Amino acid sequence: MKYKDLIQFDPIESVIQLREADNTDAARQLIKTYVISEEMADRLIGLVIPQLRFDKPGDHKGILVVGNYGTGKSHLMSVISGIAENEQLVSQLNDENVAKAVSKISGKFIVVRTEIGATTMSLRDILVAALEEYLAKLKVSFHFPSTSEVFSSKRAFEELMAVFHEKYPDHGLLLVVDELLDFLRSRKDQELILDLNFLREIGEVCKDLRFRFIAGVQEAIFDSPRFAFVADSIRRVKDRFEQILIARKDVKFVVAERLLKKTSEQQTKIREYLMPFSKFYGHMNERMDEYVRLFPVHPDYIDTFERVTAVEKREVLKTLSLAMKKLLEIDVPNDKPGLIAYDKYWVNLRENPSFRAIPDIRSVIDCSQVLEARIQQAFSRPSYKPMALQIIHALSVHRLTTGDIQSPIGASAEELRDTLCLYQPGIEDLGGEPADDLLSQVETVLREILKTVSGQFISSNPDNGQYHLDLKKTEDYDALIDKRSESLDESQLDRYYYEALKRVMECTDHTYITGYRIWEHELEWPEHKAARQGYLFFGAPNERSTAVPPRDFL
Repeated sequence: MKYKDLIQFDPIESVIQLREADNTDAARQLIKTYVISEEMADRLIGLVIPQLRFDKPGDHKGILVVGNYGTGKSHLMSVISGIAENEQLVSQLNDENVAKAVSKISGKFIVVRTEIGATTMSLRDILVAALEEYLAKLKVSFHFPSTSEVFSSKRAFEELMAVFHEKYPDHGLLLVVDELLDFLRSRKDQELILDLNFLREIGEVCKDLRFRFIAGVQEAIFDSPRFAFVADSIRRVKDRFEQILIARKDVKFVVAERLLKKTSEQQTKIREYLMPFSKFYGHMNERMDEYVRLFPVHPDYIDTFERVTAVEKREVLKTLSLAMKKLLEIDVPNDKPGLIAYDKYWVNLRENPSFRAIPDIRSVIDCSQVLEARIQQAFSRPSYKPMALQIIHALSVHRLTTGDIQSPIGASAEELRDTLCLYQPGIEDLGGEPADDLLSQVETVLREILKTVSGQFISSNPDNGQYHLDLKKTEDYDALIDKRSESLDESQLDRYYYEALKRVMECTDHTYITGYRIWEHELEWPEHKAARQGYLFFGAPNERSTAVPPRDFL
């Protein structure tokens, strides 16, 4: 049985551009392929549609669609704008409740779509130029005055809509903008304040006019530390905008219902395949439905992917699509769970030359390559080598999820077992509790990794059992001591021990009796405010010399 027999693979290999929806056929395909989760349906029905409709008065605001690169932000805006522009496209929606609700806005807007690229123009100049250019094609002539001629842009928008309604009395005007946050990040402080003030004005004109505004941003703009110095301007903007957040659940839903869609028969086969392995992992049984829907992608893959802080969370769906495409003609393994876990992403990070330009990633790559080379060349248990390499790759990815690549935060053996679905054939024959036996196996492999690399570049925290890449740990002195001690006999160990003890006790090089480790010593007797004289001796009782004269202790 091959992977292609268990899924209806629909690849996602291109990044959607908002302007594609200008073409009716392209918009129809975008709407048809957009899968709507239950949470997203609630947001569309409860928030987006009420803000866009103008058939009844309300406190209408602008809309910000918030999502990382590759999470479907542009796709969602294309769907909303396509339906608002063309009533006939409503039939392409795959959610009946949403299709029923959008009747309030479908076909009721003239839509202007634009994407902001590399430019030094102000936000006002960019948006008004896009409006003027598009409306000119519709024979609607209007020219916005320059900023030096007006003290507010709201009057200009009122005049624009008056001219617009002369030709389209029953329509509203919808402006949809993508890549807004990247543009704002590039602005200087004073320029940014002006841009944010204009953004606030746009949000305000949505209240009383049939003008609506939707913009796509890559993170929650109101929570970004980049704009902390303009907190007052941000607060005023926030009051006039609603945010639509594309969450991880939405991305997982797209993966399950679009990228890896399955029939009920295929789901049954996958469940039968995974059930024998579920006893080896902590929560697979409880999450079996999620494992089945996302198969062969591990449910924790996307969560970990989005926590990689040193790189953009760009094209997560495309990354999974390419990984899945390589598996289609491969047989599903019977001796282990055939899941794609987050350790597989390390190959993408390591082999992409552009990532080496990022200092943190370059440091982790260099460290990981040293560890991987040692495992390949000197791992003492060859049968465990695949698991060891999988762990090294996983810890390398995990190192980039902590925000600070030097922080002592890692993954425990149990976490590695479950989030990677680690497995060793034959573990089921040990006779103990399956999950505990596998956990012991993972712990054994971790100890072997530490031993093989002499503790270099990898550390463990005994307090919480976590393992992590330690980029500054070029020497593990505890490991070196243990390794050296293996070659020493007992007499040598005693000699070194006594030498260390001599330094701790601050004994002089000159002994009381030549040839013996014995020194004159004085102990304080605090209760009597006096001192007791005696001898300090290192060694067995039968090795000591008779101390003359006798004193209080030996």
